[in-house]
Amino acid sequence: MIEKIKSKLWGTPIQREMIKKIGALPIKESGFDGDNDPFVRLMDGTIFFGQTSHRYDVVYNKLGTTMKKVLKKECLQVASDIVIRYVEGGLKYGGPKKQSWYTAKPGDKVSEMGAYQGFCSIKLAQQVGTKGKVIAIEPMEDNYRLLSKNKKQNNLNQLITVNRAVWDEDKIVQFERRVGDGQSSSIEMKYSNANTYDVKAETLDTIYKRLGILPEDFMIIQLNGAEINGLRGLLSFNPKNLSIAARYDTEGKNAALEIQKLLTNRNYSAEVVEEDYVFAKLK
Repeated sequence: MIEKIKSKLWGTPIQREMIKKIGALPIKESGFDGDNDPFVRLMDGTIFFGQTSHRYDVVYNKLGTTMKKVLKKECLQVASDIVIRYVEGGLKYGGPKKQSWYTAKPGDKVSEMGAYQGFCSIKLAQQVGTKGKVIAIEPMEDNYRLLSKNKKQNNLNQLITVNRAVWDEDKIVQFERRVGDGQSSSIEMKYSNANTYDVKAETLDTIYKRLGILPEDFMIIQLNGAEINGLRGLLSFNPKNLSIAARYDTEGKNAALEIQKLLTNRNYSAEVVEEDYVFAKLK
């Protein structure tokens, strides 16, 4: 009965499209390394380490025989993250692309916060090349470990990793995260089935000053409700281009509209897209 219910859940057009995209990935091999981390390696040599999740087990049988030879079922979560974060690069799967308004270029200095395990950061690092810099900020220890591993295994010296939460002051903050869901960590969000974590938070000004790098070309902010707090802690410079997820309203106000207002006051041309996403360009 459970498997029948799961099969129905994967019957929507978006879900069928996701299965098709996983099946089209140019995968060379997959498996587990010496740390027992699942990985997927693409034909061009790019390798991604992630986690195993059983939420996608039901879709494995829908993949073709050829794909099953190179993609182990236990690595299906990694493959789905490659589609969502590396190939598609959306602020949400099926939503607007992070690089809708600006595409990272060789030599650029960019930053991604809420970097998760580094799938999008790998793409950014490949785009900016060895003469550029990518600062990837991730608060959760388990995600950060995989982010750092993905950097090392792909020889991306231009990628700088930071294990911090982003906030409007330097302090210890408490995160909640749904049990079994590594993507749901948030300072602002509350969950009924959650673990709590104390995490060191810093402002973006503090982080970039310590690194001695200003990611002035492009910045991606995706902080599960803390996006405006992150912007309030960024006063030392104005990045030229911003892509911001504002899906979770806070303080009883529309998050996207509040972010648009803040950025307009900072001399940006800012637009709200699909109600929950803000793209901005410095005038």
